Amino acid sequence: MRPLLFLLTLAQPALAQPAPDPASGQALAETLCRGCHLVSPQQGGPVADGVPSFMAIAARPGLDPRQIEAVLIAPTHLQMPSPPLDTRQMRDVAAYILSLAP
Repeated sequence: MRPLLFLLTLAQPALAQPAPDPASGQALAETLCRGCHLVSPQQGGPVADGVPSFMAIAARPGLDPRQIEAVLIAPTHLQMPSPPLDTRQMRDVAAYILSLAP
């Protein structure tokens, strides 16, 4: 029984994921998303009609990180490409978007 407990203790840090980093998410959004979306309140310039700003996305009631990540994995409209993000980066972008909530 003791060896099993020891192995479970060793495995615990591998299961823990670091907290999402909104600053990293903002940097990614500035690089990958700003061509179509307004990604920050400071960003100016035109965007395509019907493309929501990150601030508008963040203001949606009941929005959670998993919903944002699901759209990043499988965009819901044809014009949005699937961004080249790993799981950690998707979590960071979702955290950034949620940080913009009013």
